[in-house]
Amino acid sequence: MAALIAGWLAGAVIAMLTTASAAGLALRARDAALVERWIAREVPATLLAVPIFAGAVVLWTLIGLGAGAIYEVADLAARPDGLGSPSAAFTIAAAALGAAPALLLGILWPRLWWLWSAHAAAFAGLFGWMLPHLAGR
Repeated sequence: MAALIAGWLAGAVIAMLTTASAAGLALRARDAALVERWIAREVPATLLAVPIFAGAVVLWTLIGLGAGAIYEVADLAARPDGLGSPSAAFTIAAAALGAAPALLLGILWPRLWWLWSAHAAAFAGLFGWMLPHLAGR
């Protein structure tokens, strides 16, 4: 049960990061034709963040619950520790899963490499390091 709660918490934290990034990107690209087609100019920024946050929380907490369930069912706590984590295998897998979309997004939008790298690092830290630590408590 602790792994599920830890996964949910990791998902909730990364949902907040995703909301800030997505709302910032949407506001920066407000004049783009694609964004203008979906979001009216009169919509205030705070109101725009609400549906982004709602969607991000649902998506990321489900991913977090899934990660916690995998950690628990696969008994990854019994695997060798390393990299400052109770489960080196889980930490390496989380880092790889975080890096893959960051590489793709870095190829598609290289100007925002810093944002994609920050999200990959946050994903690896929250799911690969924090989740196993909290699951062991």
